Parts: sequence; structure tokens; C-alpha cells
Amino acid sequence: MMKGVMIILFFLTTATANAQPEASTGLAVNREYAWGLPVQLAFDIKLANRLYTKPQLGYKYLHYYNDFVGTSLRYSILELHQTVSYEVIKRKKYILKPNIGINYRFYTINALMDPPYNQLPQRAWILDIFRDQPRIRLNSFDDDGTTHDKRKVNNLGFTIQLQNQFRVSEKLWLHITPFLEPDYDRIQNTGGCYIGVIYKSKPLD
Repeated sequence: MMKGVMIILFFLTTATANAQPEASTGLAVNREYAWGLPVQLAFDIKLANRLYTKPQLGYKYLHYYNDFVGTSLRYSILELHQTVSYEVIKRKKYILKPNIGINYRFYTINALMDPPYNQLPQRAWILDIFRDQPRIRLNSFDDDGTTHDKRKVNNLGFTIQLQNQFRVSEKLWLHITPFLEPDYDRIQNTGGCYIGVIYKSKPLD
């Protein structure tokens, strides 16, 4: 058991040491119209000639405000991605590299109704969050609902990234990556675009 753990740790340490670090931000939006900035750190590890695998650690903060009802929805999402990619096009100054894989997300969701409360006109907002979760039901009258709700949920999803890499210098590359991240429940499907930099310590083959 211990030997297996040591081998895995040695492999991960060696792979990370020879990986291409990547840092990204961009824009993300989900099906509930919440949008915001993602932040992501990744290590691209070469498996074969043009085949790579990439562990990714990400965070998204998404916000939506319904001005008709006077409510806000805030997502704080910590996520782990594991993808496999292939360099479909490989040139000295441009690389097209689709990534596909899975992700696992840890959601903290806050829904809040603005004051004043218990005054006419009465306001209400009902929202589906996840398949196995009860709906969020906000109401401006205390005796008929709640003015705020908070949920913490973990969920599996899928990752599809179409990464375009552009050479800036011998070791520094810019990437523009449209992405689609379908959620297992489909309610929290997220899309957008990552923009960031890649440090390639080794010259292009």
C-alpha cells in the first residue's frame, strides 16, 4: 500500500516538474444567467507525441441580479478538471488543441431578496438549482417563504475546451480557449472563454 502511494507521488512529482504550467482567467456564464470571472491553474503533461493530459484547479464566482423581482444569485464554485488533449494543428506560432474530460465541482450558492420585506407588492422567485435538491423559493413576505437561502452542493460535470495557442516568445504562449462545461444535472451547464498564458520550458518539437 505504502509503496503504491510512493510510486504515485513520485510519478505526479516528476510529471508536474516536466509539465507546462498554465494560468487563465476569462468569462463564464451558466444557464441561470449568472456570469463572472473564472480563475484557473493547470499543468499540461505530455503522454505521447501530440497527446497530453491536464489536471486543472479552478474557481468561478458568478452573479445574477433579477431587477424585476429584486433578487440576486451568487455562485462560488471550486472545481477540479482532468482532461485529455491532442494537438490537431501544430505550427511554430500556432497550436490547436481540443481538451475533453470530466470535472468535479463544489458549489456554494447564495440567493438573496432585496428589502423592503412584508410590504406590497409581494415578490416571489422560484429557482431550480440541482436535480436532487429542493427548489430555492424566495418570498418578500416572511410568513410565506424566506428572503434568503444558501446551498452547498457537490456535483460531477464534463469539460470540453477548444484551446488555441499563440506563440509570444520562445517559452511564453498566449491561449484563447472557448469552453463548454455541461453539468451532470444539466441545470448548471456553464460556457464561456478562458484567456491566459502557458509557460513552455522546452522548445517546440
